[in-house]
Amino acid sequence: MNPVLLRLYPAGFRRAFGDEIAESYREATEGAGRRARLREAADIATHAVRLRLGLGSAHPGGRLFAAIAPFALAATAAYAAFNLIGSAGDWYVMRAVGTADRVSVFMTLMNGCFLLTLIGAVVALAGRYLPGVLCAVAGAVGSSVTFLYPVWRMPPDLRWELVGFLLAPILIAALPLACPPDLRPARRVRGAAGMLALVVWTVLLVGAVAVIDPLGIGLHFPWRFGVPMAAALFLVGRRAFAGIRTTLQLACAAAPFIVTMYFSGWVRGEDILALLGALAATAVALRLRRGRGSDTVNPA
Repeated sequence: MNPVLLRLYPAGFRRAFGDEIAESYREATEGAGRRARLREAADIATHAVRLRLGLGSAHPGGRLFAAIAPFALAATAAYAAFNLIGSAGDWYVMRAVGTADRVSVFMTLMNGCFLLTLIGAVVALAGRYLPGVLCAVAGAVGSSVTFLYPVWRMPPDLRWELVGFLLAPILIAALPLACPPDLRPARRVRGAAGMLALVVWTVLLVGAVAVIDPLGIGLHFPWRFGVPMAAALFLVGRRAFAGIRTTLQLACAAAPFIVTMYFSGWVRGEDILALLGALAATAVALRLRRGRGSDTVNPA
């Protein structure tokens, strides 16, 4: 085993478990090909970095990211679906006035990236966690890079104002990567047929919303974002909601939705304070409810 891999671990952990890690690596890679050895080395490096950063399942940081990861995926899916619906509506309007051909390549790239992000987030929520998250991150990066084309033609002062718009979806999509592997959400859908049915249902839902309101009349009401968000939260499942046990976890789980709603135009700067107030009231209500529950279970 390459000694550099062991040096990635904290010194105390390396002294206590270094020999065991080296032996496990030797047994896993004995007679294996180069690809298997690279995979084992990557797993060891990832585990060591998690311990260095305090993101293991035994650390508070790891448990925090495990609690908020499903909600970051749901926010990523909802935001990608919202952009797909809006892009489809824009394409309909531009085709009606005869200008769709001018931006067809750009819109095709954007829609492809949004679709990859949406499918990746849904697949991750359904149980194929790591491939789904990586697809969602790749789609978010692709959409932001593609959007640089019109952004770079703007005046320099306006470009920097869009930095958050370009980076926020990537950071939210990548946030679930910090979830420890042993705390990832349980598989909700089993089998390739079930996964395919879920993906088809997701695409049909987005298409239905776009067809119902192609001209954006519903922009007066947040249903273009609300319908995908409700569907994503339904896929998150009750277990993820039960995993929110502290005020910090509640705030961090809500943050991706607030950020994506802000950049999608449903929340303005002054509305964030109202959302934070509602979030604080929810946290207090949850704490009081849990307090009454503990008193009932352990009467004085």
